[in-house]
Amino acid sequence: MSNINLLPWREVLKSRKDKSFYTYLGVVVVIAVLCGMAGFFTLDWMIDRQGQRNAYLEQEIKKLDDKISKISTLKADIQSMLQRMDTINRLQESRNQVVHLLNDLPTFVSSGIYLDKVAFKDGRVNVSGATEAHLRVVTMIRAIEASTWLKNPVIKDIVAKRNSNSVVAAAAAKFGLNLNNFDMSFMVPYSKEQTEVTNKTRGRR
Repeated sequence: MSNINLLPWREVLKSRKDKSFYTYLGVVVVIAVLCGMAGFFTLDWMIDRQGQRNAYLEQEIKKLDDKISKISTLKADIQSMLQRMDTINRLQESRNQVVHLLNDLPTFVSSGIYLDKVAFKDGRVNVSGATEAHLRVVTMIRAIEASTWLKNPVIKDIVAKRNSNSVVAAAAAKFGLNLNNFDMSFMVPYSKEQTEVTNKTRGRR
């Protein structure tokens, strides 16, 4: 009677618990592996997705850079065009100033003054000629100073020596005139406003 196991159910229960433990452990391991794989693939997908976004952003940034470069080129072209237009306008104004100068210059030249040369460059007019008296040149300077558009008349010199190559000197010698040579200059400003003033002044004459 002593060799009879009266409690075989304990061993059976223990065996069942061991099997259940290893079964649960296996399930947990499988679930953990699946979760890890899912997380890995999800992270890889997110990285690939972000890479595509970055590539798209780089393409758009490149397009914007190209547009900015074109805009800069257009700005440079516009600036160059504006400079050319300004140059053309200045040349047009300069041509108008020359016409006005040639029309008005005789009104500033009093009798007894004979002009031999008039040179116009960069807004400055250089005048050379001969005069019967110094006072006549002074009168001419005062007339230029009183002008609404001519500026800064300056006498360079007045000499009694005659220039043999001068047309005025040849005419003076022919008619027996005793003339003094003079050189002077004055300014003709490049200005649209000055041109308008000149036109108004000429209109009042």
